[in-house]
Amino acid sequence: MSEDRAGLCIDELARWPAGTLLDEQRLADVFDCHTATVKRAVKRGELPAPVRMFGRPCWTAGAIIRHVEARLEAAQQEAEREAARLGKIGA
Repeated sequence: MSEDRAGLCIDELARWPAGTLLDEQRLADVFDCHTATVKRAVKRGELPAPVRMFGRPCWTAGAIIRHVEARLEAAQQEAEREAARLGKIGA
């Protein structure tokens, strides 16, 4: 997936009501990937764990956005801790 397409995916999810239900195929369509890629993203923690609805894994648009936001916040905090650590070494 191109970087431009990745940005469009989050934009598309953000336009939907938070409660919009997405099954695995729809999420794969949004991210322009195969359903196996969605499964692997869940295993890697890149996507939240789904719930089963009518026998299919599903997410809400809001749950995916919240998960991405939490990962971004954690990455920012880790970068700040690393910068502080490196600052102490250089001082």
